[in-house]
Amino acid sequence: MRIAVISPAGMHHRERLDASEALVRSWGHELVRGRHTGARGRYTAGRAAERLADLRWALRAPGVDAVWFTRGGFGTAHLLPALDLESVDERLVIGFSDATVLLQALHLAGRGRPVHGPVLHSLADHVDDASREAVRQILEGGSPAPWSGSLLAGPAVEVEGPLVGGNLCMLASLAGTPWALRASGCVLLLEEVGEAPYRLDRMVTQLVQSGALEGVLGVGLGSFSGSRPPEDASWTVRELLAELLGPLGVPVVDGLPVGHGAANRPWRVGSRVRLGPGGLRVVAG
Repeated sequence: MRIAVISPAGMHHRERLDASEALVRSWGHELVRGRHTGARGRYTAGRAAERLADLRWALRAPGVDAVWFTRGGFGTAHLLPALDLESVDERLVIGFSDATVLLQALHLAGRGRPVHGPVLHSLADHVDDASREAVRQILEGGSPAPWSGSLLAGPAVEVEGPLVGGNLCMLASLAGTPWALRASGCVLLLEEVGEAPYRLDRMVTQLVQSGALEGVLGVGLGSFSGSRPPEDASWTVRELLAELLGPLGVPVVDGLPVGHGAANRPWRVGSRVRLGPGGLRVVAG
């Protein structure tokens, strides 16, 4: 594959990106960095115009088979209004965290092959071996192996539908925009990092009250790293999520290997999956 490497959001770590690029090249792929990948601008990787130019190039340039975010952070939402997603072909677009907004926009447009997976600069030194191997398989056209999980709330039934979702904060931020989450008829997967429980409550409540979760078939939960209740609390974050999502009346399955921790297995947004008390498996896509 010829892979375009871009930074539409936060600034990458130079040494980590170099190491991860070397790993992917050892798999036989070619990587080409965007012209402004090393730019700097406040908390983003350059000015919006620079990041937009690289993203447009990566999504439209002939001969590019995949687009890979160097890291998350924030900034991709700045670029959505200026993108012509209808011109995007079937190239892979890989990332997570802030990349969630672009993956969601591509899914709604029915364009590209959006993949929720590790950002490039974390590939060599942060994710575990199983996640690295799963990324390699995705690049070679493979499908994820089944994931184990456990029922947290809702009925002990199996549901089947397209898989959507990603980072909770970014999905909540899309409410009220043209790219808002529409989970009706879908299985929703959520993950988050470093958010206080009351913020998790606020974001889930926003999605529920915005109507984004109406008609959802089931909810899978990845890691919620660094989200801890106060030291004197008699409840857990998992209990909070069960309380918030249980009223949906659908299976809520916990412990899926997705998120900001070492276990961050890639999955294609829109792939057809089955979610049940024992976990999640891909049916097609």
